[in-house]
Parts: sequence; C-alpha cells; structure tokens
Amino acid sequence: MRTRKLALLPQSKCEEDNVTTKLHSWLFVAAALVAPATILFTGCSGDEGDVTTATSGAGAGEPGICLLNNCSADEHCQGCPDGRDHCLVEENRCVACDPNTGQGCPEGEYCSPYGICAPDGQTCPTDDAGNPTVQCTKNSDCLACSPMHQVCDVDVGKCQACTATNTQHCLQSDICIDTNDDDRPDSCSPKCPATCDADNDCSQCGAVGQEAHACNAHKCAECSETYPCKAGEQCIQGVCVPPCGIPGPVAGACDDAADCVGCGSPSSSNTPWDCKFPVNGGQHGTCTPPAAGCSDLGTSVAVLPPPFDQYTQACSNDNDCSGIGIQLNVGEAIRDLVGDDEIDLGFDKIKINDANVNYAMPKCASIELTEQISCGICVPCKQDSDCAPINIDQVIVDLFANDPLAMLAGAVMIDLLWGNNEDHNLNFFCQPVAFGYGACIPCGNPLSPCGSTSSPSTGSCDHDVNTVGSALNTSCSACAATVCGADPFCCGASNGNWDQLCVNQAAQMCSGCTHDACTQGQALDSNCDSCVTAICAADPFCCNNQSGSWDNLCVQQAQNSTACGC
Repeated sequence: MRTRKLALLPQSKCEEDNVTTKLHSWLFVAAALVAPATILFTGCSGDEGDVTTATSGAGAGEPGICLLNNCSADEHCQGCPDGRDHCLVEENRCVACDPNTGQGCPEGEYCSPYGICAPDGQTCPTDDAGNPTVQCTKNSDCLACSPMHQVCDVDVGKCQACTATNTQHCLQSDICIDTNDDDRPDSCSPKCPATCDADNDCSQCGAVGQEAHACNAHKCAECSETYPCKAGEQCIQGVCVPPCGIPGPVAGACDDAADCVGCGSPSSSNTPWDCKFPVNGGQHGTCTPPAAGCSDLGTSVAVLPPPFDQYTQACSNDNDCSGIGIQLNVGEAIRDLVGDDEIDLGFDKIKINDANVNYAMPKCASIELTEQISCGICVPCKQDSDCAPINIDQVIVDLFANDPLAMLAGAVMIDLLWGNNEDHNLNFFCQPVAFGYGACIPCGNPLSPCGSTSSPSTGSCDHDVNTVGSALNTSCSACAATVCGADPFCCGASNGNWDQLCVNQAAQMCSGCTHDACTQGQALDSNCDSCVTAICAADPFCCNNQSGSWDNLCVQQAQNSTACGC
C-alpha cells in the first residue's frame, strides 16, 4: 500500500512562474445576482510572476473570476490566464480556442487538443504512462500538455498538475500530493478521498474541531479501530458517542447503572437511565428510562439525545408518526464543516445564517418501562436507511438569507466542501440508543455516506472471510453479508476488494458459531440457528462479540428452551 504524502497548500502564495490564485467555485448565479458582484482575483501571470488583476466580461478593469477546471459558462473564465476565456462545457474546462476546429489562437500559436494556445512547434511527448517527457523551465513550456500537466516543477523540470506552491489546476477541495515517493507533491487529490486504506489517507479531512482523520470501513471518519475515541466514548460507524449500555452490537444491555449513563440525553439535567433486571433475576439487565409511566417520557425523562429530545410523540404504529419531526439547524452544521461563521468570496465575507429544516421522526419504537408497561414513542430511526440525507442545494437561500450574494456564497461553499461531487448532501446514520431504536446523527465525515447499506455486491466467493483477496459476495456467507453491509468496499463497491480492513471487520463483527448453545464459550452469532436467535433477542449479552460471552445464564436459557434441545 502506498502512503499518501501531502503538501499543505497556501491559498495566496505564488511561484515565480505562471500562478494565479483563484477561487474555484460553481457559479450557478442568476443574472440579477451576477450584475452587482465584483470578485477580485490576484496572483501571478505569465512566466515572470507579475501580480495582476483578472478581469470579468463586464468590462475592462473590472474584477473577474476563473474556474479553470470547473466552469459551466463563459463568464466563469473571464479572469483566467493564457487567454482561456471560454468554457468547454462538456469538460467543464476554460479554454482559449476550439479544439474541434482549431480556431481561436493568434498568429504564431496553434490550438492544442485541449483547447490551449501553444507556440507553433511546441509539443508534449509522453511516456507509456501518459506522463510528459518535456524538460521544462517555466509553465509556458507545458502549454501543449494535458490540463493536468500544465504546471512546471522548475527544480526537476517536470510538467505536472501542481506543486507545493502552485495549485491553480486543483479544486478548493483538493490538496497536492506526492505520488512518486520523491517528497515532491505533483498531483491534485481530494482532501477527503472517496475511499481510504489507512488513517494517514484522511490526515487532511475535516475542519478544525470537526476532524475526520480516521479510516473506518474505508471511509474517512472521526474514529476507527486504529484511531480510538477518548475514554468513556465508543466508536460507532466512525463517530465517537457515549455508549448506551456495555459496548457491543446491541445497545442497551447492561451490568449496572453505570453502563447506562450515555442513554437518553446524557448532557441534560434529566434523570439518568437505570439498569433493570428481569423479575426472576439474572446477571444481564437492560438500560431503561426511570419513568413511572408513559407520560413521563419526554418531560422529566429523555428518551433521545439532542436535538431529538426537544419533541416526544406517543404512537402505536408508524402511521401515527407520519409528519412528526424536529427543526434541525443545518446552518450550525455548515459552520462547523467550514470552520468559520462566514464564506470568504475574496472581495467580501458572507455570514452563514441558521437554516432550519424539518427532520422526520417516522418510526414508532416500543419502550419497556416495566414488564407490564410499554410505551410507543416516535423516533428518527431503527436502522441506518431510516436516516435521510439533507440536500444543501435546497437550503442555500436560507443559509445566506437577505444577502444579495446568497447564491454566489452557496456556490463557493459547495465547491469548498464537496468539490466536483454531484451530491451536495449532509449524511447521517442511526446511532443506537436502546430498545432497537436510535437517533440520526451526522456521519464521521458528514459529506460522505456512512452506515450499513444494501449496495450492489459484485464479488465472488473464491476465499474465506479470514483471507485477504478479491471482493467477496454477500451471498458467500452470513459474515460476508454482515461486513459488506457495513463496508460495501469489501464486496466490490468503488472497485473495492477484501483487504486487511475487511478481514479485521470480519473478526470483530462475526462472532461465529464455534460451539453449541448448550455449552459455555465465546459469544455466538445470532444467525447460528433459531435457538441462538431467540436467546440473543431476549439477552443480547450472549451474542455481544465485544464485551459479552455465552455464559452459564445463556446456557440455562438454552436448557429451558424447547428449540435448543439441550
């Protein structure tokens, strides 16, 4: 596995050759908003590094913008260098000439296949891997090369995508990385890669205070097996949360009241949950709200963590929860992700306002207060698929309300956070609370989906789950299905394979069926047989492969069950 070597990229520093500092953004802006907008881009132009002001199509001397590799209209290219003032929309690139007709270049220059005017006679030969073999001394020596080989690393004479100080061809959401193991950054790459193999791949992901520097299930996240949470928190789907019950795949199992401090709303002044045991005794209890009756839930006793603790609705089935939800402040989440209260447009800073959206609580969960009293409460989720993403495109006007540059600020924000990803979503997963329900909280990297999924499985069954190899198929075994539900990469998603992370997850998530239900031993898998399924439904401790075991109480339950045949 190759380790990514990263270069931290200054936003306003220029090399001594052709660099222009830009604001890469998607500017889908109505004409009424464009007219008064003036965006100033300063940087270096030409090979001498002279500081210039880019101009827009509105008129000479007015500021302009340059979305060099991310344009959708000609007005996005008016501030670009080398005469690249037209947008090749099908490739989202600013060009100087028509690569199809060859028209548009001045005398003494020709139009390259990439729509760039290069000096007559200049070529860009490449090796078998497509890398230029041109020996350059300045950026203009690379004009005949492909768009991702337009920057000259003058120290080694190579045409490449970027250097430590020249990132004009990278998006705002990119960093310049070293792909040649020579400690010289050369290629644009997302700060948060779509998939990761190690924590180091995520070292630049997330804003200050919202870091996602761990690689969990091949996604950048807050925590992982190798990047643990602080003491007192548990890593669930890559997010550090206070556990409700003893650590394990089922929330709410407990040995004493101390195991339940993370249940409900642990940061509030509400009465903490208690560990209640069956009336006939037993070692394993269940974390339970300390309520005398259903009317106490949501008042003196919280059943959900913030912000879902602000509303409680009784129910008898899911239909009763239709239309039930809370007001979720998206603005607060965006400010955290940006790492600032404002979006910097280069010539002005636009405040990020609160923007509330209704977030549904569509599921009816049964909460057992005693063996005689159960209450139905509307909750956000019972599984990850219940947690809908929030499309930020639909709230941009609210985020920048009453500002004439609202859409412009929204476009800059989207490019900063999502780059050229077509989905501009905040993503959530179902954090288990207890009793088979949970709360939808942001993923470890909210800009990327997380949680268990039903992604297509394209792998085969040519090796077992304990062996590194090609991607497996969910049909291979119950364990493969479990691992791939949590990490689709292991079954072929995103061109994935069954790597060491998948092997580690199999060891952690699949407790196996190493002994029968009538014998003490390690925790069993609830899918071993109908006997084990029934016992673990009643006593999750018996199938808790993190902190449980198949102890004498599990054996006693098996002996008392006609389904087990002990």
